[in-house]
Amino acid sequence: MPRVTIGMTTYNVERYLALALESMLDQDYGDFEIVVCDNLSTDSTWEILETYARKDNRLRIYRNPENLGEAGNFRRVVSLARGELFRLAAHDDLAAPTLISRCVAALDAHPTAILAFPQTVLIDSDGNEIGTWDDNMNTADLRSRSRVSWYARKWNLCNEVFGVMRTDVLRKTRLLGPFLSSDVRMLHELALRGEFIQVPERLFFRRMHATNTFGASRDTDEVLEWLEPGAKKSKKRKPASDQSHHTRMTWEITKALMNNELPVAQRAAGTAAFLTSWGSRRGRAKLGRIRRTITRTPIAPPPWEQPRAGETPQS
Repeated sequence: MPRVTIGMTTYNVERYLALALESMLDQDYGDFEIVVCDNLSTDSTWEILETYARKDNRLRIYRNPENLGEAGNFRRVVSLARGELFRLAAHDDLAAPTLISRCVAALDAHPTAILAFPQTVLIDSDGNEIGTWDDNMNTADLRSRSRVSWYARKWNLCNEVFGVMRTDVLRKTRLLGPFLSSDVRMLHELALRGEFIQVPERLFFRRMHATNTFGASRDTDEVLEWLEPGAKKSKKRKPASDQSHHTRMTWEITKALMNNELPVAQRAAGTAAFLTSWGSRRGRAKLGRIRRTITRTPIAPPPWEQPRAGETPQS
């Protein structure tokens, strides 16, 4: 059995898929498999997967009998993993050849840790560097409730989800669900269960472009449909607001922290820590919006949407 399973979900992702697969197959850590589940792609995604599977027997590919959505597809990938450790790989991101080996070494050096992840470089659609990103999510030596509190206060791009984690612990979470930011729930569940170790090297290259979940062209209904077919809201219903999104996410995280296999005291402390820290964070965000309204200060776009040197901002 391979020690590490690299899992990937695909659905009409032909543009960057070969680059992502090459990035994983070039890892200097040899004891791994790649499991890919495809959601009935209609472009050349499946043909690309077949080509690579014929060339390298570390690649196991599965074509789902129906479109399970991203949430269901991710659950299937995790269920098929044979490795003691698991890493989610996106179809459009890249990794340095040492990413797996450095993260595995970090977990081996910290037996109480359940997830190890490297520092991040943001790249654009053409692979050019946008800038570095510091997640500041090292929770080594923190107690359970402190880890949850830290994560609730600090999470942003959730790059930790692309780290290497212990498969058995991951399977105890609710994984992804059919609602926005369900990866945030999963990461809070992991934080409740163990430490996150950050490898002090920039080994993960996350691509920010128009068609990923952070892209400006992806509206709420489109993302919900991507997560679970049929979840798209009917035209008779109002679009999901920022408030309803955060209300749903708060409720889902609270349920997950309260209802699991852990001791009651640990669950209660973790839930209280989350609600306190998340409430404080939302309060600061609201005050910030009020301040910007009063001073008429525009919100600065994130770094991947800011014009590059020599570019003209779009109106």
